[in-house]
Amino acid sequence: MATGNVGTVIKDLKTRIGGIATALVSRDGLVLYADVPAGVYTETFAIMCATILGAAATANTELNRAPPERIVIEGNDSKTIIVGSGKKALLVAVVDQTADLAKVLVEVVKVADVLKAN
Repeated sequence: MATGNVGTVIKDLKTRIGGIATALVSRDGLVLYADVPAGVYTETFAIMCATILGAAATANTELNRAPPERIVIEGNDSKTIIVGSGKKALLVAVVDQTADLAKVLVEVVKVADVLKAN
């Protein structure tokens, strides 16, 4: 998928879920595309998201469990969803705490699948 198309898909997802931020990052923490609020250090955001998923995968491996399919972080004012998008990328979405998590997950997984297929 061309970079411009990725941007359109990411921005469209952000709009559909009422997102605060959306990003496609490599599993080693590089920013592939990000639609985040002004002032956000996308490099830091990307590497921390990759680190979170990597740490969870390592913890599961120590327990002889499969790696996580997704990570959901719930804070007082937001929810962050991190899902795999193929073997080399992660799709990250941040939504308001009031967002319907089930609906957001459906949309995020759908887009992650589209992005990994291209």
